[in-house]
Amino acid sequence: MENNNLDYIFDDVESCEMIGEFNDEYVYDVEVDDSTHTFIANDILVHNSLFVSFKPAIDNCDWKNLVFDDLYLDSLTDSFVILSSKPIKTTNPNCLSVVNNIDDLSNYISSKPLVLVDGAFIKERSLFKLISENNLKIKWNWSNELDFILGLDHYRYEGYFRKCLNEHAESYGVENKQDFELEKVSESIISIAKKKYIGHIIYEDGIRHDRFDYIYPKGVELVRSSTPTFARVKIMNIVNYLFANPDTFNIKELLKLVKSLRKEFELVDIDDIALQSSVSNYETKMINDKVLPLQFVVGAHFAVKCAGHYNYLLSKNKELQQKYEFIKSGTKIKYYCCKDKSITDMFAYIRGSYPIEFAPEIDYDLQFSKSILSPINSIITPLGLPAITERLSVIMDIFGGF
Repeated sequence: MENNNLDYIFDDVESCEMIGEFNDEYVYDVEVDDSTHTFIANDILVHNSLFVSFKPAIDNCDWKNLVFDDLYLDSLTDSFVILSSKPIKTTNPNCLSVVNNIDDLSNYISSKPLVLVDGAFIKERSLFKLISENNLKIKWNWSNELDFILGLDHYRYEGYFRKCLNEHAESYGVENKQDFELEKVSESIISIAKKKYIGHIIYEDGIRHDRFDYIYPKGVELVRSSTPTFARVKIMNIVNYLFANPDTFNIKELLKLVKSLRKEFELVDIDDIALQSSVSNYETKMINDKVLPLQFVVGAHFAVKCAGHYNYLLSKNKELQQKYEFIKSGTKIKYYCCKDKSITDMFAYIRGSYPIEFAPEIDYDLQFSKSILSPINSIITPLGLPAITERLSVIMDIFGGF
């Protein structure tokens, strides 16, 4: 029934019916088909997370080391104590002491001084307990963005949202069971597509993370189980470059990095640049692996095909069959692109057992493209950069890109 005072309609569910037989339980994610993925239920904003940007506050507040500035310290006329994890020097005679832990601070409580606190102590509960129990005046010094953000959350956002939630619950005569909590802080984010992004996390659930220690991909596979060891490290290096240079990253610098990787690529052990997988249903998907052309059932997985390549070559080298095993279902393999594609375009071998005697030559260009260029391009093209290809590299060289 439509409510004339509202801009939405209440409607009853008339019927429910099964749409199929399922052996497993399914969980369905209900969302609103717009950019916010948010809706109002009983006047409550419903969302699985709320994004809050602190950048406007960071850009518009004069906050960095404001309290520990020499001019500010010299201007204080009341007695004060400094609590700081780093050495602070002041010539102001009103400074009772500079301490680096909360226990030492408690020695000066009786004189009721003004307490100047390093923002690094923002998560210390014992400090807040000491301050509240003794009704102390406190001023915070914010020396880095993360401490400043945690301070904004504690003194502004957290209390504001809790107040709103409490007032809403009170209007219905019920107790508020909801809360607002700062879950994580990202220094920056690379947005790939809807619900797909890479976050550079510096704080999560009370734990601080050093820069570049915690890169969190959401809906994005930076590396897969098949990704070679060499590629895993190098792809993350490219991501770190993008996060380290958010305002200055460019295709020229990326090409330099990629060209350096390409030179290194051919010098690495083949085990470190081969992709990996496992073989399933080999016996049912392989029709013939003894004579050419190899025959597979329609739709056979690539792992079966490149395993057939290996088994064919091993069957032709009887003297090596005591040294190497045939690949069968369940075998864990590594594989790479071949230069000679007369049998198949890829070749597999059993992990840890590279058959140097009969393995075909690797196609380094194609292998590099699959294992490194492809994942890198999936990240940089949404940022407005062109996909890196051999053609682009040649063009940049011709027109003085380097």
